[in-house]
Amino acid sequence: MTNTSSGVIGWFVEKKHNITQHFGLSEANQILMEENARLREQLPETFYQLQGDVFYYNDTLKKQQFEYYPAKVINGTVYDQRNFFTLNRGSVQGIEIGMGVISDNGVVGYITDVSAHYAIAMTVLSNIIQINVKSKRNNEYWLLTWDGNDSEYGLIRNVKRDIDVEIGDQVVTRGGDGIFPEGIPVGTVSEVISKDGEQTIELNIKLAVNYNAVYHVHVVNNLMKDEQLELEQRILENE
Repeated sequence: MTNTSSGVIGWFVEKKHNITQHFGLSEANQILMEENARLREQLPETFYQLQGDVFYYNDTLKKQQFEYYPAKVINGTVYDQRNFFTLNRGSVQGIEIGMGVISDNGVVGYITDVSAHYAIAMTVLSNIIQINVKSKRNNEYWLLTWDGNDSEYGLIRNVKRDIDVEIGDQVVTRGGDGIFPEGIPVGTVSEVISKDGEQTIELNIKLAVNYNAVYHVHVVNNLMKDEQLELEQRILENE
C-alpha cells in the first residue's frame, strides 16, 4: 500500500513539475542525459581491470563494473534532518534500493525506497548516512557524515592527528563500499578542528554538490556488488 501511495503521489508531483517545462527542451535534456550516461560508462573507473596494468577499451581485458541510469529530481527536501530527493525513475527502469546517486558535480546519496516508476534517494544531508571517502592526495580514508546544521558542509570525525591534511585537499569516494566508483568528488577540506586533550581531529568538508540546485542525476548500478558482498559475508560467518 505504501509503494502504491508513493507512486500516485509521485505521479502528481511529476505532472505538476512537467507543466513548467517546454516539451522540446525536456526532450533535448533527456537525450543529453542518456548520452552523458553512455559517456560516463566509458570512463576508466567504470571498468574492472582483469589483467595487469593494461587498459583496453572494448577489449576482453576490461569488464564493465558500473552502469548509469539518468534520472531527474522532481521533489525533495534540503533543510530537514533526513533530506531526500524523489526521482522520476523506478523499478521498471531498473532502479533498486542501495544504488548510489551522483550528479555531474559529485555524490548525491543513495536509493532507500522504490516504487514502479519513482525512487527515493536519501541525500548526503541526512544524519543516518555515512559516505566512504578518502583524501585524493594521500589516500587516507574516513567516513563523512552530516551534523544537521549547514547544507553546504559535511563532517569527518576521528582523524588521527599525525595525518597530513591541508585546507583545500580534495575528498573523493573511496570506492570500496560497492555503491560508488572510486574518485567521485565529495568536497574539499575547509577547516581542521583540533581540540585540546582530544586524540583525534575533525575536518569540515565544503561539499561539492549544491543540494538546492540538483536536477539531473545518475543512479549508479555496481554490476559486481553482490559478488563483493557475498565474499565479505563469508569472512564474517567464519569468525
